[in-house]
Amino acid sequence: MNFNFTMSSDWINALYIRYDIDKIKVYDNLYFYEDKSILKCQNFFNFNISEKVLEQIKKEIENNKKVRFSYFDNQESIERLKIWARKNNFKFEELDCWDSPLLDLNTPLNVYIDTLSSNQIKKNYKKYIKNKEKFQIKNSKNEDVLRLWKDVLVIDYNSWKREENSDMKSLDREDLQYLPMLLNNPLETSLQVIYKKGIPLGYTLMFKNKDTWFNVKWGSSYEGRKECAGFFCLFNHIEYLYSVSSILSLDFWGRRNKTYDDLKNNEIKRCHIIISKE
Repeated sequence: MNFNFTMSSDWINALYIRYDIDKIKVYDNLYFYEDKSILKCQNFFNFNISEKVLEQIKKEIENNKKVRFSYFDNQESIERLKIWARKNNFKFEELDCWDSPLLDLNTPLNVYIDTLSSNQIKKNYKKYIKNKEKFQIKNSKNEDVLRLWKDVLVIDYNSWKREENSDMKSLDREDLQYLPMLLNNPLETSLQVIYKKGIPLGYTLMFKNKDTWFNVKWGSSYEGRKECAGFFCLFNHIEYLYSVSSILSLDFWGRRNKTYDDLKNNEIKRCHIIISKE
């Protein structure tokens, strides 16, 4: 899978499991989900927008729909969209633009963490080193993926995210988006789940995009937070991916997360954009 994983067949096919089929709109090579008259592009990161896509979304905007691109980091395409919107008298809004954190690791994680200024990261990592033997961490490389995913859903359900309706099931069944990728691409996906006395406490999910791993999801249960299980799982996962080739390029995907910002040593500009009638 040597391309943007959000353009892959497994990602696209999962859209049809996740959403009502009549809400999915296909414009050339891009896929949109229609939600309250907003067409939300389901492809992220770096991709080109063809003339055919522009023609089709122009008709939708003229028909009082809005078009949204999220986690978009192709700055050439963004600038092209801006010019195109102006030319058509459409409103172009950058809902949010931020420097998304990246980690380029060419030394072991413990060596790298020693160079950081974040005392909290250092403190959590020392806690991880001291206590990791008390936990069991399972890896999708050598475990039943469906059983691991069941435990991920248990963690997600028993977390603060459910109360805020930001757990995967509340987010239009986001859990269904990732499962086909995990099942069909074992070399390009990596899931770790951390347990204590058999109880699942935290997890990290990574997908590979060319030579870069993306931190797709990261979470812990209420009990897991007390145990710092989410941090332990993240540290362990980074160490594991680094150990495979003694180098790691990791895109944290998220935004405004203190842990990601404290761990980063690089960044990429990423935007949420919406285009509508003036």
